[in-house]
Amino acid sequence: MLVVLDPVAAAQVTIQKSLPKHESAQEYIYPLLGNKNLVTLEGNEWRMWRGIFNPGFSSSHLMSLVGGMVSDTVLFTKILEDHAAKSCIFQLEDAATRLTVDIIGNVVLDMPLQAQTSENELVKAFRDQLKWLPVPNDINLFRIYNPWKFITHRRNTRIMNSYLDKLLEERFAARKQEEKSQSTKRAKPIIDLALDTYLNETQQNETSTLPAPFKRSAIDQFKTFLFAGHDTTSSTACYIIHLLNKHPDALERVCKEHDEVLGLDTTTAAQAISDDPHILNRLPYSLAVIKEVLRLRPAASTVRKGERDVVIDLDGKKYPTEGCMIWPVAFGMHHRPDLWPKAEEFIPERFLVKEGDPLFPVKGAWRAFEYGPRNCIGQELAYIELKIFMVLTLRDFDIQAAYEERDMLDGKDNSALTVDGDRAYQILIATAKPVGGFPAKVTKRFR
Repeated sequence: MLVVLDPVAAAQVTIQKSLPKHESAQEYIYPLLGNKNLVTLEGNEWRMWRGIFNPGFSSSHLMSLVGGMVSDTVLFTKILEDHAAKSCIFQLEDAATRLTVDIIGNVVLDMPLQAQTSENELVKAFRDQLKWLPVPNDINLFRIYNPWKFITHRRNTRIMNSYLDKLLEERFAARKQEEKSQSTKRAKPIIDLALDTYLNETQQNETSTLPAPFKRSAIDQFKTFLFAGHDTTSSTACYIIHLLNKHPDALERVCKEHDEVLGLDTTTAAQAISDDPHILNRLPYSLAVIKEVLRLRPAASTVRKGERDVVIDLDGKKYPTEGCMIWPVAFGMHHRPDLWPKAEEFIPERFLVKEGDPLFPVKGAWRAFEYGPRNCIGQELAYIELKIFMVLTLRDFDIQAAYEERDMLDGKDNSALTVDGDRAYQILIATAKPVGGFPAKVTKRFR
């Protein structure tokens, strides 16, 4: 393995020559995402499907879908109110995951998955599949070779694919009906734009059935979007809460920005965003907070496969890549003090200063969504989701980590289980998540 902690070196394997993803990535996530996912596809096939789905994930199109995201987040706030009334401990990561799943169902398929209010069979199978993914440095042979694991993989894959097959057929039928009635007022979900592009490129605009190749890819892509939202967005929401609690001055500044842009009356914020989604672009400090949280707590990195003709040249030293798994480690780069002044401190302002300022980020050093042509297709969606989440929660709710209280309920003393003094450290469950699902308690704020 060749571990890369320098942005110049990382650029040589992700931009100057975008090396293919390492086969271990495909082996790892195949049971979860299938073999047509955008994460591990390569070459012309990857370029084709990335191009097909790109229009739906453009910032301009996502703005047309903000109303649905707001509705899902309003429901999330109602759930927080219930937790506050009961004064109970709950897993914030689970609640945030269910929110992101509902948002993905609406923006991608225009279908309510109702993950926040019910046990959805797709979500249940997906999360069960996660439990069986390989564990780093696992030496438990029973877990590795457990025959039930392979049976469970097949069962969950069948459940997920069947569920999504049905949803895609329903969306295709609804789309046809909308075309007949000439209904064009509603914003198109991402899958409709992808299908439009696919049908145009394959000259199948008059087809009366959903093309099988598109359906196969769409099923794997939806699972990919679910995976990304399940991991990056939900865990980042937890760390936004956690790090702002640790830095009350930053929390105060965020809330002041929301007051100035959306008004002091928090009950009108949801409608204000729905009426004018572009108002979210007037929240630069909120975006800087998101980026700083992702700098300190990135969810994932990429792994690439070295090639004979690719040799990393760094400071005059040559590093052949042939035969190596190449791992540009986002967490490592994000915490280098020579790249990030006061690297361990929470300073959102570093994403607001102008070039020339000592805090200004070094090009390519921030890689929360990777960097280059294989960057995350859903990063604009993540920004929008998280800004809505912040606007609708931070001024109305005080959400605090409750690790100690959970320990008391469990009759355990886990106070020594910290990383850099923090109980909410990251662990690897497919991607980096807050340990224990971030147990929390919430109270209403009265301003």
